[in-house]
Amino acid sequence: MEKDNNRSSQLQLVRSAKKPGSSSDALVFLLKGDATRGPLSLEVPEELHFPAAWQYQAPFRLKVLHFNDLHGRILHTGRGENFPIFSRMATRIQQARSDCQGDPSAGVLVLSAGDDLIGSPFDLLVYTGPESYQVHAGYHLYTKVGVDATTLGNHEFDLGLNTLAHAIRRDAGFPVLSANIRPTPQLEGLCFPAAIFILKGVRVGIIGLTTPAENRSRPDSAYELVDPRPVVSRLLPIVRSLSEVVIILSHLGRNLNSSSAPTALAGDVELAQGLPYGSVDLIAGGHTHDPLNEGGLEQKNIVNGIPIVQAGSKGRYLGEVEFVLTPAPTLTKAGLIFTADQPADYSLEKNEIAPLVEQLRPRYEKKLGTVMNSQEIKAKPYLGCAACAESALHNFVTDGIVTRSRAHGFAVDLTMMDDGSFQGELPVGKDLTYGDWLRLLPYVDTLVLFTLTGKELLALIQDNARRIDLPGEPHVERGFQHFSKEIRYRIRRSPLRAQVTAEEIFVRGVPLAQSLDSSYLIACANSFRMMARNWEKLVASQLPLLIFEPKEAQALDTGIFIRELLLEQILPHAGLNPEGGAVRDGRVTIC
Repeated sequence: MEKDNNRSSQLQLVRSAKKPGSSSDALVFLLKGDATRGPLSLEVPEELHFPAAWQYQAPFRLKVLHFNDLHGRILHTGRGENFPIFSRMATRIQQARSDCQGDPSAGVLVLSAGDDLIGSPFDLLVYTGPESYQVHAGYHLYTKVGVDATTLGNHEFDLGLNTLAHAIRRDAGFPVLSANIRPTPQLEGLCFPAAIFILKGVRVGIIGLTTPAENRSRPDSAYELVDPRPVVSRLLPIVRSLSEVVIILSHLGRNLNSSSAPTALAGDVELAQGLPYGSVDLIAGGHTHDPLNEGGLEQKNIVNGIPIVQAGSKGRYLGEVEFVLTPAPTLTKAGLIFTADQPADYSLEKNEIAPLVEQLRPRYEKKLGTVMNSQEIKAKPYLGCAACAESALHNFVTDGIVTRSRAHGFAVDLTMMDDGSFQGELPVGKDLTYGDWLRLLPYVDTLVLFTLTGKELLALIQDNARRIDLPGEPHVERGFQHFSKEIRYRIRRSPLRAQVTAEEIFVRGVPLAQSLDSSYLIACANSFRMMARNWEKLVASQLPLLIFEPKEAQALDTGIFIRELLLEQILPHAGLNPEGGAVRDGRVTIC
């Protein structure tokens, strides 16, 4: 690997063709090639006519509007009236562009720091792959309002590389960036390490980065993301030589201690700490959903002379940064705009978003059955108490995963699922639509299989008991697991979490203590205990924990979406009901 990293790589500067429908007016050049191996060199064809350095005559004001982790939430959909989100952001974007129109000393760039898909009903328009692909609603609308660039987030890969490539070709009228992804045939000519934007003579270089925390090896979605720090170190001198302003558009997450999403090797803070002082003018970040600098740029978000910004998630905020070039760039303003305070662009709503909603409606409103009218399935018991008691909904899901996995040819012995897997509420006693199911499970978690010995399973169950909510304490995500009916056990609580124990553990009716040398094929979601990582870090020194990562246990990511797998359990039983397994059966008792 070291020999491979020392191999020289040549990048080529190419002109980006403006795609039909894009309203961005910037001239764009792209750095094409493999930036993950170095040292790097740059080829600039003579016929390219790349602009010379900007000649300072008067101060230039550069406004950067940024957002991240929209997750396809172009509007809030529910059983009631839809609430505009992206069209409110578009209003501010259009106002900023209008303010600069005709002014030779002002320009605007609009950037997305990734995760532009997964987590909204509009996923369904992309969901089933190139064969029945309809539209990437986010990329389509970004093109219409003039978003200048986006970086790849980890969720861009959830539907596979072929689908991602198809979405970029069809709907992305702007550069898609990621410097630390190894080249893949599917993304050839579609994803670039960096871009240079020419705004009225001012050259702005953008380097894209993607978190390496979630590399996947599924056959339909195999890719490798490498450590971003050496990549930036090699690439930065080239981009700096071509630019007056350099921005890193990052989907790394704020830092390695962030709890809202997995991070690895470096977040934005660690990246900035390892760069020469002030060598980058801005890091516009994403991935960890942090609303940074709500009241203006905070000192804690200036790391090694480099300002770091991030705009929360799901369109709640639009970030705004201003530079004044005199001729060196000075950041003069950074903050967040509350999207709900902006008026909606009703022309965009009518002409672009409403047709997308109509495309979505047949699948979104499809009836799957009914939800039983019972306290066992109401929202509060599973959203508030799922880490302190058995849950009928989790029983339905875990047993359903076992049943359907076996139907797909996987000899699964048992399943486990996080207590906090569900994001929405079910319409108790009413019809269940696909949209309801999507709100409950908005992310495309995939089915992961791995093998444990009986001894390892015993350790996992004992560890799980220590993660239960104790009486009178606030609930936080600790990664408590619900098991399918193959496991029955008792949790004996104690005032001290370290003394909580699991006992009388049976697997398929046999005491686990008698089967410690047996092997068990276990299924879980690829997001296993993801939201518990921060709690694990905080208590690791005081509490014996088993920090178990299925991906490190030679796990197989099947690529099967759990949300879709469970539809195979819902449809034959006409909804969620005891006949399908939505019932408590005493598989775990707590005393």
